Amino acid sequence: MRYMNVLPKLTLLMLALAAMAVVACGGETITVVETVVVEKQVKGDTVVETVVVTEKGDSVTVIVTATPVLPATATPVPADKPAPPSKQASGQLNWSTNADSGIGSGFNAGNLCCGAKMMSVVETLFKPTHDGGPATPLLAESWSLDSANSPPTYVDVTIVSGIQFHGGYGELTADDLVWSINDTNPNLSETLGTGNISITDGSGTWAGFLGSNPTEKTGTHSVRINWEAFDPRWDTWFFGQDGLGAGIVSKNAYDTEGEDWNQEHLVGTGPFEMTSWARGDRTVFTAVADHWRATPEVSSITRIAVPDETVRIAQLATGDADISDISVSNVSEAQRIGMTAKGSGSARMVTMMFAGNLWETNHPTTGDELEIVTYTHDLPWLGNPHKPDDSNNPDGMNDMEQARLVRTALAMSIDRDLINEAALSGLGWPVYIPYFDINNENWDDKWKIDYDPAMAEALLDQAGFPRDSSGKRFSMPMFAWPIGHFYGEIGDNVSIFWEEIGVSTDVLHYEYAVFRPTLVGRSATQAWTDTGPLENYASTPWDWPRGIQMSALARGGKSHGLENPESTANYLNVSAEASLSGRIDLNNAYADYIRKWLPGFGIVASPSLLVFNPNAIASWDMELGLRQTSNSPEFIRLK
Repeated sequence: MRYMNVLPKLTLLMLALAAMAVVACGGETITVVETVVVEKQVKGDTVVETVVVTEKGDSVTVIVTATPVLPATATPVPADKPAPPSKQASGQLNWSTNADSGIGSGFNAGNLCCGAKMMSVVETLFKPTHDGGPATPLLAESWSLDSANSPPTYVDVTIVSGIQFHGGYGELTADDLVWSINDTNPNLSETLGTGNISITDGSGTWAGFLGSNPTEKTGTHSVRINWEAFDPRWDTWFFGQDGLGAGIVSKNAYDTEGEDWNQEHLVGTGPFEMTSWARGDRTVFTAVADHWRATPEVSSITRIAVPDETVRIAQLATGDADISDISVSNVSEAQRIGMTAKGSGSARMVTMMFAGNLWETNHPTTGDELEIVTYTHDLPWLGNPHKPDDSNNPDGMNDMEQARLVRTALAMSIDRDLINEAALSGLGWPVYIPYFDINNENWDDKWKIDYDPAMAEALLDQAGFPRDSSGKRFSMPMFAWPIGHFYGEIGDNVSIFWEEIGVSTDVLHYEYAVFRPTLVGRSATQAWTDTGPLENYASTPWDWPRGIQMSALARGGKSHGLENPESTANYLNVSAEASLSGRIDLNNAYADYIRKWLPGFGIVASPSLLVFNPNAIASWDMELGLRQTSNSPEFIRLK
């Protein structure tokens, strides 16, 4: 299969370094009014140097970050026949989706998730763009990082005035921003938000980032966002349009209409308004006339849940659907009926995580003793650091080393190239360890995990798990998402290889919503297929902090179900490190640690794509993609 390079380069700026630059400016807080980005070549990597112009006219050079380049996407498959005409009225589009097309909830604690931002219904402080980088101002008019501390402990933000919420719920003010952020934080949502325990997207990551520090109003349109553990991705991952799902919604709508109404309605400020939602069926998004920043050409988009992918493809072929979510393995089939494949440039690195490996004993910030409930049984893949010597360890081997050998064997037993062909039609690429993509120029093949089933069997023998008379060594469960989700298909493929080395695998395909509470409660003990947050996307720059989803910093919310001191240290140290080379060195050492201990291992990376009918959509110039398959439907141009 031939490839062509069509994915954009991702230029990602680290404001951790901006904070250091602020300190260098006499310790005063500065307000950014202009940035000029210059690309340079440093040791083969494209890096960016940003000159920040302050209100006083000073120029401050902000440190650079490497620009990762994703693999090229597949050459489009020639169409066997032209695409059909659309059956929708002029200006209207139908989008067949693989699941409920709704938003989960209209407020953050209730899990206002990613589709609300993807469909441009809610907006955030920043958004990724090709021209301005991943932290282009959106609702933010100006901002100033704490200059008295390094790393900074807060940011002061002023938002654009005069922006109106949908439905006549008034102007966006600091009250809405404060309430939305505090309602997102699981540590504060019950007291300063809606009164619910926040289960929003990445709740554990939010908890680790913000701690118990409330966001405070400092003016009618200004706030101070306080955090516990500085994260240089604060603007992109936490308060960006393509980061975690939480957005800014109307406090007035919640206070006026009540919780039940807000479970079914969403009041944002974006170019599209959610005008109808039949939970589990369809959602209608209507263009907002004379929007403050971008009035769509499309009048409405109806997203309809169609779980059967063969039906979604048939709808494309007949013109009943103009856009469709199609698995990577069926993109070529959609192209054969004349469809155009499109994506924002994001790609998910699917990994196998060994939940239950809770190796930290005290919370990293509070010092409180952590509850650990996962070592009630001696499981071969779960090494118990608290009682490392038990009855089934081979002579001279403790429980941690025994489990490490088991996890290494499981990682070596799978043929990643074959899984890529079987589950992703060859459009993906191998992943060996979590968080680190093989296409980045910083990748080192010392982290590669060769396919070697014979060595995997030898390691299992060495660990004290020989085959019994039936050929089995032990049994283990694996959660692999529901049937039809490519995580599930990848898990099924992995299980085949595990069975071949004598590990009997019970693959569980129930809904993620059932499994998730065991991750939040840190009681899960099975392997499971996961992508996780931005650090496990192939577009993530090498120097960004990694590890919070393997850290007790995320207690209070979902994580990989893993906790180890090395991940906590890496996340905190990289966040505070001023130099690009220093951050890269820290992450390289972290990659060494993950490769040795394999609390999880990589399987394959899957590029995120959708397809659309070129007879309905002439073009769709999406912005820079960090996580979501698509964005900016306001930029759709009709045929």
